[in-house]
Amino acid sequence: MSLVTPVHVLNVAQTVGAPVHGRAGEYIGRLHDVVARVLEAGDELFPPLTGLVIRMGGLRTHSVFVPWMSVREFGPTGVTLASSRLDLRPFTRRDGELLVGGDVLDKQVVDVDGRRVVRVNDVQLAPDPRVPGGWRVAAADISVGSFLARVVPRWMVPSVRSRFPANVVISWDQVEFFASDVPGVKLRVDHTNLARMHPADLAELIAELGYRQTQEVLSALDDERAADVVEWLPSEVQAAVLTSLDDEKAGDILDEMEKDVAADILADLPREEARDLLDAMEPDEAADLSRLLAHAPNTAGGLMSTEYLSVGSTLTVAETIKRLREADWLPDEMPYLYVLESEPDGRLIGTVTLRDLVLAEPETRLDSFMVREVITLTLDMSSDDVADEFTHYDLVAMPVVDDDGRLLGIVTVDDAIDVLLPNEWRPRIPRIFH
Repeated sequence: MSLVTPVHVLNVAQTVGAPVHGRAGEYIGRLHDVVARVLEAGDELFPPLTGLVIRMGGLRTHSVFVPWMSVREFGPTGVTLASSRLDLRPFTRRDGELLVGGDVLDKQVVDVDGRRVVRVNDVQLAPDPRVPGGWRVAAADISVGSFLARVVPRWMVPSVRSRFPANVVISWDQVEFFASDVPGVKLRVDHTNLARMHPADLAELIAELGYRQTQEVLSALDDERAADVVEWLPSEVQAAVLTSLDDEKAGDILDEMEKDVAADILADLPREEARDLLDAMEPDEAADLSRLLAHAPNTAGGLMSTEYLSVGSTLTVAETIKRLREADWLPDEMPYLYVLESEPDGRLIGTVTLRDLVLAEPETRLDSFMVREVITLTLDMSSDDVADEFTHYDLVAMPVVDDDGRLLGIVTVDDAIDVLLPNEWRPRIPRIFH
């Protein structure tokens, strides 16, 4: 909704092209655009107007800048300046300057409150309550009538307005504009509003944006948040999005992603591109991914994740809980603790649920109450067979072991579901572990 009463609102499309007169009423030129500042903290919420760009001359026209302090009257029928003295040097754009008409009209922006990508058909300007005599960008107008009013002859505008009277406007503090739409100029756009959105909602928006805009959004997010967003993207989009980023940022995002998802993405890339991204990752993370990439994607080895917890069978409950508390890293979800005959790479001999661990007496050894009949998968088991195993045994995770029974990784029910679903359905299914 607009922040000011309609009588105090001006549309940029109304003002562009309006005549500009000097203090004595002499004709100077026509309004070419309105300049707003997007440079300092808070400017992006409601960018203040800092001046006007005026087109002067006859056959040899050029544009000049008039600072806002030199504007006496500003309205749809014209502009009157407080002085007839002008700086006649051609207008040269500086960092932090947004041309409201040229940079915003017809561009895609994000309606944060509505969680959608929209096209700006006009921009509303309004008096700035913080600055006497000042004006600011107040709202984006996305209504059909505003678009038609710009493209039809002026004599038809009243008819268009009467036919499409409703203005659909979005308060500018709920608009996310993209600095990448204005190349060559430094604008302060930090995308704080987008960073607060749920990763699933942000992924849906990114799927509608161009690569430059996507790169801008992901670069503004911290690595963990960006990884969550990429994981929610459709699988056919993930690789394209990551390769649109610089290698360092893409590597940082891959470091934070679920390893099986990251491996699937790299498996879809040409060998050289995948190698470049692996080189940009942390060495330990890259080594884990390389091991996963050694397996065919349609096998248990290709589906499995190396993010699990294993412990020795002789540990007591108290020792196990102490180890968990002191661990540098824990997976987000822990359906089971995998009990090994000996650490660190002995045979898998049992599993313990967190529920059983919490309920057991502190001095009890794990091998006294662990589940010994463990259903396992082999590296080369087909993904269809893996899905069948999950369906048959109704488990949330299954371990993958080698020929000697040593634990190599786990496959979660999420991964098994992905095998059964069409690609376009996968992001819409509730995730248990991702």
